[in-house]
Amino acid sequence: MSILLFAASIAVTLVLYRMGFPFFFVFLFIPLIPFFRSGKKVKRCPACGYETVSDRVEFCPYDGTPLHPAGGEDGEGHH
Repeated sequence: MSILLFAASIAVTLVLYRMGFPFFFVFLFIPLIPFFRSGKKVKRCPACGYETVSDRVEFCPYDGTPLHPAGGEDGEGHH
């Protein structure tokens, strides 16, 4: 997804540059935003899909289910 955003931002930047708006190089940084995250791990509710990066939240506020690490990090016991 980031590669697609990067390609689209380059295309937009080139079009706007040719129109006389060279300051639109900022669009090149949009795909890089996910890489500047604070490094916090996302926790997800297996029942409803609620996600949070808060270290304080251990249970889903909607259904009370214990939260698990999101993505491929929950290798043990995910059903």
